[in-house]
Amino acid sequence: MRISTSQVFMSNLDNISRNNTDLFKTQQQLSTGKNVLQPSDDPLAAAQIIKLKKEIARNDQFQGNIDVSQRRLEQEEIALDQLNNINIRLREITIKAGSEVLTAADRKSLAAEVDEMTQQMLGLMNTKDVQGEYLFSGYKGDTAAYAYDEASEQYVFQGDSGQRLIQVGPDNRIASTDSGQKLFEQIQAPEQPYVSNNPEGVLNGVSLVNRDKLEEVMADKELPLDITVQDTSTVPPTLLIEDAAGTVLFDNSADPTDPQNQLGNELGISLGINPSVPPAPTGPFSAEVDLRAEKTNPLNIALKLQEGLEDLDLSDPEQKEAFRTLVADTLDTLTQAEESNIQARTSLGARINALEQQETVNTDYQLFTKETLSSFEDLDYAEAISRFALQQNVLGAAYQSFSKIKEMSLFNYI
Repeated sequence: MRISTSQVFMSNLDNISRNNTDLFKTQQQLSTGKNVLQPSDDPLAAAQIIKLKKEIARNDQFQGNIDVSQRRLEQEEIALDQLNNINIRLREITIKAGSEVLTAADRKSLAAEVDEMTQQMLGLMNTKDVQGEYLFSGYKGDTAAYAYDEASEQYVFQGDSGQRLIQVGPDNRIASTDSGQKLFEQIQAPEQPYVSNNPEGVLNGVSLVNRDKLEEVMADKELPLDITVQDTSTVPPTLLIEDAAGTVLFDNSADPTDPQNQLGNELGISLGINPSVPPAPTGPFSAEVDLRAEKTNPLNIALKLQEGLEDLDLSDPEQKEAFRTLVADTLDTLTQAEESNIQARTSLGARINALEQQETVNTDYQLFTKETLSSFEDLDYAEAISRFALQQNVLGAAYQSFSKIKEMSLFNYI
C-alpha cells in the first residue's frame, strides 16, 4: 500500500486534533464536576437528567407550598386561640352581669369592657397573612372579612365560603385557609318572632319578651300563629289569635275572664304583640307570626350583650325579664362559639400534622432523586483524573512521534 507524504501529515494532524479534543473534554469535566456536558455525550443519561431535574424543581415547589401553608395555619391557630380566650372572658362577664346585686353603673362598666373585646375580636377576625391578604375572607383576600353595617346595625361577613387548597405533594392537597363563614357564621341564634303577611303594618314591635312563658303557652300548640285585628274601632282593637291548626288561643271580643283568654293574653305579652290601628280602619287585618332561628357570629353576640348592658332598665319588670333572657341566650351562643372554635383548632392541628408528615416524605424523595441524578450527572473524579493523565501521555507521544516522522524526508539527503 502506497502512503504519500501528505497522508502521513494529515493522519498525524487528525490524531493530534482528536487527542486534544479528548483532553479538553476531560478537562471540562474536571472543572465542572459533570460527567455529561451535552446531550450528545450520552443521550439516554441526558434524558434522565432532564426528567430528574424537573422532579427536583417540582418537589422544591411542594416544599415551598408547605412553608406557606404552615405559616397560614399557624397564624390562624394563634388567632383562634386568642378568640377562644375572649369567648371565655365574655362568658365570665355574662355570668357576672346576671347578678342582681350589680348597679346600673356596674353594668355600664361591663358594657365598656365588652365593647373593647368586640374590637379585639374584629381585629382578630380580620387577620392578614404575611402576603397581606385577609385570612378568613375565603377567595376575597383583598376584602376585610367583617365590617360594621350601619343599616342593619350588625357586623356582617363580607367574604365568601372559598377555602384555598394548595398542593404539597404529587397527590396531596391541603386547605391552607378557612373561611369565616365556616368558622364564625354557623352559630345558631335563639329563635325570634318573624312577622309575615302584615298588611298596613297591623302588627308592630313583635319581639320575644319571655321565652319561658311562650314555651309554656305553646307547649301543645302549632306555629305559625294567625293574628287577626277584627275591629279597629275599639280600644284596644278586637284581637283574635289562632294557631296553625285553627285553635283559638285568644279572643278579646269574648268573655275576658275566660281562662283561655287569660292564657292567650300571656301569649300576647310574651311576644310583645302590639296591634296598631291602620290609617284607614276598614279591617279586619290578619298577619302571621312564626319563630325563626337565624345564624349569628361572635361579634354580634358581644354587640347584643353590650347593648343590653347599656340600655335595659332592670327596675322595669319586662326589661328585667328581657335581660334575663339575653343572659341565657348569650351563654348558649357563647357555648356554640367555643365548640366551633375547638373543632376548628382540631382541624388545624390535623392539617399541620399532615403537612409535617408530607414534608418528611418530600425530603426523603428529594434525597433519593438527587442521588439518582448524581449517578447520571456527576463525575467520578478518580476515573477522570486517571483518564486525564493517560490522555496527556497519549497527546505527548503523538507530538513526539510526529516530530520524528516529519524529519523523514529525502530532501534531508540532497
